[in-house]
Amino acid sequence: MKRMRSHAMFSLSFLYWMLSVSPYDGPLYDSSAFSECKQYPENPLYGGGILKDKLPEFQLFTRADGITVNFPIFKLQDITPGTIYSFSTWIKIKNADSAVITASVGDKDSDELCVGTVDAKAGCWSFLKGGFVASSFNISSIYLKNSDEQDLEIEIASASLQPFTEQQWLLNQQTKINMARKRAVTIHISNKQGVGLENASLTVEQVSKDFLLGSAIAYTFIGNTPYQNWFLERFNAAVFEDEIKWYTTEPKQGQLNYTLADELLEFVRRNQITVRGHNIFWEDPKYTPAWVQNLTDSELKSAVNSRIQSLMSKYKDEFVHWDVNNELLHFNFYEQRLGPNATLEFYRTVHQQDPLATLFLNEFNVVETCDSTSTVDKYIAKIRELKEDGMSMNGIGLEGHFGAPNPPRIRSTLDKLATLGLPIWLTEVDISDTFSKETQGIYLEQVLREGFSHPAVDGIMMWSAIRRNKCYRMCLTDPDLNNLPTGDVVDKLLKEWDTGILKGQTDEHGSYSFYGFLGEYKLTASYEGKVVDAAFSLSPSHETKHFSVQL
Repeated sequence: MKRMRSHAMFSLSFLYWMLSVSPYDGPLYDSSAFSECKQYPENPLYGGGILKDKLPEFQLFTRADGITVNFPIFKLQDITPGTIYSFSTWIKIKNADSAVITASVGDKDSDELCVGTVDAKAGCWSFLKGGFVASSFNISSIYLKNSDEQDLEIEIASASLQPFTEQQWLLNQQTKINMARKRAVTIHISNKQGVGLENASLTVEQVSKDFLLGSAIAYTFIGNTPYQNWFLERFNAAVFEDEIKWYTTEPKQGQLNYTLADELLEFVRRNQITVRGHNIFWEDPKYTPAWVQNLTDSELKSAVNSRIQSLMSKYKDEFVHWDVNNELLHFNFYEQRLGPNATLEFYRTVHQQDPLATLFLNEFNVVETCDSTSTVDKYIAKIRELKEDGMSMNGIGLEGHFGAPNPPRIRSTLDKLATLGLPIWLTEVDISDTFSKETQGIYLEQVLREGFSHPAVDGIMMWSAIRRNKCYRMCLTDPDLNNLPTGDVVDKLLKEWDTGILKGQTDEHGSYSFYGFLGEYKLTASYEGKVVDAAFSLSPSHETKHFSVQL
């Protein structure tokens, strides 16, 4: 590390060491989630926690137009600053077919903090799951409101509020990491007759990682050897920030230019870096080439087909993922112009031409904050709708442009998305530059830990490409490649999430056991002057990996 965050970083490292050697008698985090509307509610998580046997009260609120509406609230007592609270409840509404219900915490004299949302329906029960970190004593109630403040009848069942200390939350996180990202290994060393050799010496080194962690790169990466070396020392995945977007590859109709993308691709290919394809289409008109917006509908249909054909003929099998349609929940340029099946046709065509690539939807403000346009339930509903129509979409992209992150709400959102059984990626993680560099580092660590510890998350990309000595919102280094606090966090976690080099000797049975992070390993074993080199891999499994070597 090129900078030191002194006491805060030391304290967190010490805490992880302490958790690894101390017994735990606190609550275990319940990752249960439900994304289907049910005839009856399930039992409350944690038996209700501190809301056990409590019923909501109802409180009148006056809207801006002077109309008074009635919403349920839970009065809270003994909320402890710094404590993390996981909240869940089942909701059913009347007087409307559906509505976004938002749970918030606060006090009558303070701003409300969103805990979570649910797209509730009439006639069945929907599951809301979220949480909050108590930052002050000014939290007296949990409010459950219709997002547009219409006067609805809201029914509540099986409400739960479970507190976790920071230490308990981190230990639950570490338990998830141990289960999802690591595996037990036993290496057996024997002679040619199969007899185990006691006190054989071993060196085990992890040489590559199964989990994909990377960063965006841009044209400024090309030919910049120091920047390339800095990247290669850390990451095994990349995404091009702008270099294959339509406004870059075809700024004027018919004038195709893939030079920058080709040069970046040559680098990642040469260095065996996994690369995502971002993006083919972007629903936001602001990021659609001007000439595309001026086409007639028939011309537009021809242009999008040409765009897909051009990309696929050039880059088939090169990108592990394609973000085929970007930000579909917030914008609908192509759907408006080409009809409601436009997205379906995009995915069908891309899949036909690049069948081995995983095709993603990619969206913002699903995991970052409470946005009624892009609730987790709306995202799930859109994915299900497209899958039912036969769309070859098999990946969930969460951009992750965070302000101040809410860790329990992040975890709850991932729990709910995981019910789809599809791989989840955090595709564009950064922290707002309205915070200090030190605060960006603290918040980035929270986000990365939540992502890495969730078993449904397959990879994380940070949106930290350096262009013209700056980044979109968050850099990991200064222009001279000296780590910022965010870079220090990345280096610390990369080291923590790596088995590293282990040295030891076999026991009386000729065996040596350890827990290792998933990935590829090399092994050197020696006994009485004989030396053998071998390699093995750790793939996901709850069973111990056994690997045998003869000397």
